[in-house]
Formats: sequence, C-alpha cells, structure tokens
Amino acid sequence: MTVATQTPRDVETSLTYWKHVDEPLVEIDFTQPEAEVRYDALDKLDEAHKVTVHDARGSEDKFTLDRNGFTYVKDPIAGLEACTTEEEIQKLVVSATEELVKKVTGAYKTKVFTTRIRNVAQDMGKRADNRAPALSVHSDFTPIGGHHLFEDQIPDAAERETLAAGRVLLINVWRPLKTITRDPLCAADWATIDTARDLVRERFVFPGSKWNELGKWKHSDAHRWYYLSHQAPDEPLVFAQYDSARVQPDGGQLTVPHSAFQDPEYLGGPARQSIEIKMMAFVS
Repeated sequence: MTVATQTPRDVETSLTYWKHVDEPLVEIDFTQPEAEVRYDALDKLDEAHKVTVHDARGSEDKFTLDRNGFTYVKDPIAGLEACTTEEEIQKLVVSATEELVKKVTGAYKTKVFTTRIRNVAQDMGKRADNRAPALSVHSDFTPIGGHHLFEDQIPDAAERETLAAGRVLLINVWRPLKTITRDPLCAADWATIDTARDLVRERFVFPGSKWNELGKWKHSDAHRWYYLSHQAPDEPLVFAQYDSARVQPDGGQLTVPHSAFQDPEYLGGPARQSIEIKMMAFVS
C-alpha cells in the first residue's frame, strides 16, 4: 500500500512530560561540582501521560507555520537515496533545506547552526549531543534561550539591530532518511499551548560564561499532538522554535513542543534514521 492510499491512523501512546514543578527555571551549572548529580536527578521529574497522537496523513495542507507552529511539506531531494555517508547527506541536504525554509517562511536570509543525524542503532546516550531519538516532550529553546542564541550567533551589534528590525525565527527541519515506522516524531499544535501554564525553563551553564536554555513541558489535557504516519524522506516536518513576531499574553514567543514517541504496532521495527537541521531565518 502506497503512502498516497494510506488511511490516517491515530496512535494511543504515552509521552514523557515533566512533573508540575514550582520552579519556573531549573538551572544546571556545569562549572559546579554537584552539576552531574543534579543533572542525573532530573530523571525524577519525568512523568508519563497517556495521549492520542493524531495522524496528519491526508490533511497535511491543514497545518501552517503561522497557525500551528509546524507544517509538513513535499520536498524531494534528488540523489538522497544514493548517499552512503553522513558527509554526503549533509552536503546534499543542508543547502536544499535552506532553500526550503526560505520558501516556507519568505526569509531573505538563513543561517544554519546545527545539523544532526539521529540513529537509535548507533547511540542510546542521554547527553544533549546524542543521536538517539529524544523520547521526552521538549522545545529546543525557550523564548529567552532563542533570543540568547540569536545574540550569540550574530555577534555584531549593528547587524543584530538590522536583522531584529524584521522577523527572527529559529526553525527546525526534521527529515527521515528512510520511511519512518519506529519512534516517529510528533509535534504539538501551538494553538493548544499556554507557555505561562505549561513551560519550564531548563538552563545549562558551561565554562566560559556560555549557556543555553531549552524548554520542558508540564502536561495539559489541552495539548493536541500530531505526526505523519509512514513519513518519507520527501516529507520533512518544518517547525518553529522561536518567532519574534508571535508573542503570547505572558510574553512568550512561539516554541513548539515535540517528542519522539513509541508506536505499539512498530516497537520492533527498523531503527529510525533522520536528519534535523536547525537554522535562523530572517524575514523583512
């Protein structure tokens, strides 16, 4: 059965959220000796919640970056199937993905800052640079973390001022390298998210006054989740992790929660292989 004739298939599963902590900011300072113990203790905040992940198959056009915070696009890359090394994949995919993001967002300029190939067969590590699917609800940046990344990536003050006069987005493009059955990626509809209610800031401090801040999420029955069944390499998911033009009443900018999840029907399927490319996009 081809993708075009598949019937949408919602999945009953569990997603790992954080418990309802009282702290609005959880900080791990890796310049301090107790940091590793505190980092390992974060597992105690994990809390599984049963959810329905709805299948977007057949209604892909319904989802837009502006309304939902994510969109599925048809974007074949000639020659991708023939690539045999990570270097070949990145060389082919990165430039094509920049053009895709410009088309989707209307950006006149992009700047890639992360490229990662994920493969559960190669790495089941816990650290932030591991290549296994991330089986917990998170955002790559909080609004504060996204703005900090912008300042860090654009060190020239005059250039930052020029770029900030327009719309600044942090975009993640997630593309399967093989058709996905095991550990697919789902994204939450931004229209169902309340950052004041649900977001917990998780900040990591590193030597040299470096830091980054990602988002962890508390469960809410209001959240509505989507994935694309049997997602193929020519069907990337494009989703926003920061948008200076999308401000909620609490002051938080768009940062879409997402997570890999386990589909009970495909627990023993082939290991997931995918590439994610994160970039800044600047819209006038």
